[in-house]
Amino acid sequence: MQFIYLLIALALSSPSNSEYISVNREVYDVKSLDVDSNIYYTILPYKSELDAQMNAVLCHSKQEMKKTKPESLLGNWTSEVCLEMAQDVYKDNIDLSFFNNGGLRSSLPKGNITIRDLFKLMPFENELVVLELNKTEMLDLKAYFNFTNGQPVAFADDFTLNDSLFLVLTTDYLANGGDKMKFFKDKTQNKVGIKMRDALINYCVKKDTISSKLDERHLILFDEN
Repeated sequence: MQFIYLLIALALSSPSNSEYISVNREVYDVKSLDVDSNIYYTILPYKSELDAQMNAVLCHSKQEMKKTKPESLLGNWTSEVCLEMAQDVYKDNIDLSFFNNGGLRSSLPKGNITIRDLFKLMPFENELVVLELNKTEMLDLKAYFNFTNGQPVAFADDFTLNDSLFLVLTTDYLANGGDKMKFFKDKTQNKVGIKMRDALINYCVKKDTISSKLDERHLILFDEN
């Protein structure tokens, strides 16, 4: 297991990057790892090959995307992309996608976007799932959104809060109550069949250029006061 962690850490790290890497929600200090020289030289050829793969350019971003609140370029882009990619393969119409800012671990730069960039953004093996929420649970989601001053969200074109049932796209981590999203816990998880990171990668593969915008979508869920 240490071999795998080390290989990923070495692949994701570079002189210009942070000295820390997150693997399976555990944070490792790359420079403090006590590495046996035999292991290191065993890994080295694989690292070179992996470096080439991780540095492959997938698309070009028109602007730098960072996470902010109540909405952000990064949050809007990731939630929109996941909603679009999931809807392409999911049998029923999804009403909205809902994620958390804490799960977005890195900004996306302006210019070339590489596989490494998307692994840094989403280092977790989170699966996309669809949950069915009733009106009361949807109001709990809305209250959470207000209490936390906004989270990454995207809506279907015909979304309305007046419905009685809502299909919500999120990750299995959040569906299990992660980040205190208790309104998701114990709901039946309908798997989309794709990881969140893979949805982002596959989208970038399809597009030459990506961009995002702020459109005040947070006001749909914000309470008026």
